[in-house]
Amino acid sequence: MIMNIWYTTDENAWLSNLAYRPFFYGRQYYTSVEQAYQSWKSGKFDRYTYSRNWSAGRKIQGNKGTKTDNDWNLVLMGRFIYMSFEANPEQAEKLVELVRKGVTFTHVQDRGIWKRMFPVVLTAVGKFLMEQDCKQRASQS
Repeated sequence: MIMNIWYTTDENAWLSNLAYRPFFYGRQYYTSVEQAYQSWKSGKFDRYTYSRNWSAGRKIQGNKGTKTDNDWNLVLMGRFIYMSFEANPEQAEKLVELVRKGVTFTHVQDRGIWKRMFPVVLTAVGKFLMEQDCKQRASQS
């Protein structure tokens, strides 16, 4: 099964980096993965971008560039996707179930690196959450 993820066309929008899936990173509260990513993608906290009017589906570009050394930006996106699902366990369970079923994610409307890498990162997060779930169940037995 193939599932495309694109917020603005409501294609599995709940899996999008633009979805409302709040979490904390340090002492900062983020409403979406995108808010966190845009606030940190330069490698330094961008207070101006963080404090903009973020809401579900809203994309606001950070203006300090993107740190890409050693795939730093990809790791950062993965960290924030993970944190957002960890803070929202019902959605995490749904993601894990899709990964268990072998769903292939796509992000076909994107025109940049995330067309290919967002599905890869999301799948990796789903697999990691699934492994954590298995370990937790094993320790409770």
